[in-house]
Amino acid sequence: MKTLWLALEGRVKRVDKRVSKLEHSTEGADIAAAHVSRRIDDLERERDSLREDVTYMKSQSMRINLIYTGVPEVESELPDTTESILRKHVTDALKIAHETVASIKFERVHRSPEEQTRGKARSIIAKFAFFKDNESVRREWKQLTGTNYNVFEQFPPEVVAKRRKLLPKMKEARANGKGSWISYDTLYVDGRPVRD
Repeated sequence: MKTLWLALEGRVKRVDKRVSKLEHSTEGADIAAAHVSRRIDDLERERDSLREDVTYMKSQSMRINLIYTGVPEVESELPDTTESILRKHVTDALKIAHETVASIKFERVHRSPEEQTRGKARSIIAKFAFFKDNESVRREWKQLTGTNYNVFEQFPPEVVAKRRKLLPKMKEARANGKGSWISYDTLYVDGRPVRD
């Protein structure tokens, strides 16, 4: 019986040692997992920050672009023709003096790259050489009220998605008699930015 007891005691000690080693290993794995988890969180924050930076840089490169919708398109339209069509449209629809429109310098004017659909004109994207010219044209958007035309700023898809989400909140604030507008990707109500 004593021999059996000693053998059992030896076996229990060996099992205790193995359990102790396993606990040590598990603690080490837990520490490593926590470290990896922290590192992943850091990398995700860095990725999100980089995405925001890229979106901001894209929006800055589009800052002096305006998009015009509803402007009729001619068959086999060349870029020079598109610019002439746009200048005439700005004069006629936005009621800006011909001399002023003639003095505007564009870096590039082109139709949107989407597939042409019969009976539907593609949008015109105009990159102005000077921000001042862009703003003087953009400010006349109210002249297009009640027409089939529109003019708006160009933004990256990420910013457009944010603006779409803010639009109902802006309309609600206006319905409540508050001054509200969207600038870039932020809603302002009575002059204060509204956070989600």
